[in-house]
Amino acid sequence: MTENAVPDLAGLCAELASELDEVTSLSEGGVVAYARSGVEFAHATGSSLRVRLPVDIADAARNTPDTALDPDDRGWLVFSPTRDERHVIDRASAWFRIAWKHAQDN
Repeated sequence: MTENAVPDLAGLCAELASELDEVTSLSEGGVVAYARSGVEFAHATGSSLRVRLPVDIADAARNTPDTALDPDDRGWLVFSPTRDERHVIDRASAWFRIAWKHAQDN
């Protein structure tokens, strides 16, 4: 990726989902929803990712750039990076995997 380009988070999530067990996806209106055992844990578009995390992890993740918490459900973290920087893919990958892992517990 070139510096300042917005990373393709939808592509990243599709790749991660293919590596993980029990993931289903449904695409509607440009948003892909990911679920495990019937529990939705992520929504991805090309440039944003919304993941359901344990509240304590979501609160901590909120302290990183380009993030916000869903005001109606503090466990949903919204990540909308405005440019590519060295940790965007790492954070998105980690949060997707954490959300996948915890979807099994719900």
